[in-house]
Amino acid sequence: MNFLGNITIGQYIPTNSFLHKLDPRSKIVFNLTLIAAVFLVANFYQYALLGGVIFFMIVMSKVPISHYIRGLKALWILIALTAVFQIFSGGGGSVVFTFWFLKITNVAVNNTVFITLRLIFVILAASVLTLTTSPIQLADGLESLMQMFRFPKEWAHDFSMMISIAFRFIPVLAVEAENVMRAQLSRGAHFDRGGLIQRAKGMVPLLVPLFVGAVRMADELAIAMEARCYRGVEGRTKYKQLKMKKADYVLIVLGAVLILIIALRLGF
Repeated sequence: MNFLGNITIGQYIPTNSFLHKLDPRSKIVFNLTLIAAVFLVANFYQYALLGGVIFFMIVMSKVPISHYIRGLKALWILIALTAVFQIFSGGGGSVVFTFWFLKITNVAVNNTVFITLRLIFVILAASVLTLTTSPIQLADGLESLMQMFRFPKEWAHDFSMMISIAFRFIPVLAVEAENVMRAQLSRGAHFDRGGLIQRAKGMVPLLVPLFVGAVRMADELAIAMEARCYRGVEGRTKYKQLKMKKADYVLIVLGAVLILIIALRLGF
């Protein structure tokens, strides 16, 4: 099981693309408006519009499409369970399939397609943001945006630092999980045998060392930060100052126009 290869959240792929050169604040605002637009769509034409925008962003990022596909594969269980629960939820309409006490209606099929597409679009939009923006840039962008909205400096700095550390820990924990799994396999452990309950029990030798390792790494990080006299936002300055360019403002305006088109159903 390749944990690191299947988890794309927190991974940054440096390329010389247009999206990589944008200010992180504009990318965060655009992705938030894009995700908000995903939850406002009401028909297939709007889904096609959003799908085209997301596909255009993927192409502009110059990141191999395989990275986005692996991000979807890592969450395929969540996508599949969402589709299964939704398709048997009823919702009226004419019955298209019946099995025992289970009924599938045409309204349930449409809702399932919509919900599944929403989940896929949200995952892809988040992947574009994280793959084209380093954790440090994300943290700086979040902190700057929170200060723009008059959040206290301490809150903005602590939240952005927490997000930055969380993103950095994801690939580290993936590598740690892969090492623990290989070590347990060499000792005769089995993770893919038996039924669901047996497999769940087999994950205990993996989860316990992983949890202990995560606590140990967090403690070492806290000691290292204290040794370097980290005191939060007090007395801190930034080596790189964020500066918005024309392209950043254009991206924000495009995001606002997109959500207005979806919300007001202009042309649909």
